Amino acid sequence: MTEANLKKSGYTKRWKVESFMSGLKRTVGSTLSARKPTAMMTEAALKVLTYALRR
Repeated sequence: MTEANLKKSGYTKRWKVESFMSGLKRTVGSTLSARKPTAMMTEAALKVLTYALRR
């Protein structure tokens, strides 16, 4: 792939996502304690919201 294709596909924003995920895991942990899929999604969403508000 050429550099132009990578930029066009949004690949240059990957470092932002990697940085966010790293900070999220350091701040609120990388595990979920919920067992059911719906509860897991809720817990994950609340962790992301908590991290975003803390920043």
